[in-house]
Amino acid sequence: MIGATDERLQMVLLGRHADVAEYLQPLRIDDVRQVTAGLARAPLLGESRAVLFGEMSGTTREAQNALLRVVEEPPVDLVFVGEVARTTDLLATLQSRFVALRLPRLPAGEVEDLLRAEAPQAKEQLVHAAARFARGYLDPARETLAALSEVAEKLPADDGTPDWFVRAAEAVESAGETWLNGLAGAFSAYFESTAEIRYLYAWEKVEQARSALLRNANARLAAEALFSELSELGVLRHGASGWDPVP
Repeated sequence: MIGATDERLQMVLLGRHADVAEYLQPLRIDDVRQVTAGLARAPLLGESRAVLFGEMSGTTREAQNALLRVVEEPPVDLVFVGEVARTTDLLATLQSRFVALRLPRLPAGEVEDLLRAEAPQAKEQLVHAAARFARGYLDPARETLAALSEVAEKLPADDGTPDWFVRAAEAVESAGETWLNGLAGAFSAYFESTAEIRYLYAWEKVEQARSALLRNANARLAAEALFSELSELGVLRHGASGWDPVP
């Protein structure tokens, strides 16, 4: 027989609990405004409420500053829970408002198994890269795999034509910033398995592009510059169908 506590836990896991709000994508300023708008609401099913933030590493500085004003003096019946793979991705002032609880990481092989079960159609190469990049965290692995798969479908092959950089940037524009996580995951996995310096350079170029976007650089221009550099490094397969890093 399932008790009331078990039923509420199931509601939370299914995303149906009236007193638990979830923001699983990287937090944006509009999300913070939505959180702020609901601060005064009373709990419906219990004595307290919770706001759950998924992986916060991609949260913009603007959103972090807005969130800081919210968490400094929260209502007494409201608890904020955030997930972050690297605390250095958060502002120090925001970190100071949270109590850090370090959770054990999953083995890379277990993350790969979970990804295969959830996305059996995904390419094995992309599953491996996503799991390696996530460093034992399942949500970042899911996001990275989704980004890699979307890029794999949309990115045109590097055929050496002068406008390839422009077409490549256009192809990934709708994928959002997470596609950079996918590229970083792929190149970091290749470097660790092959020790070839070009993958380290490619990985660094992707990280530079991510940093540029966090500084509000023009996304299209940043993507064009990145693909130009990756092509020069020879880490994209020429003439391939879709995107595939050179193994």
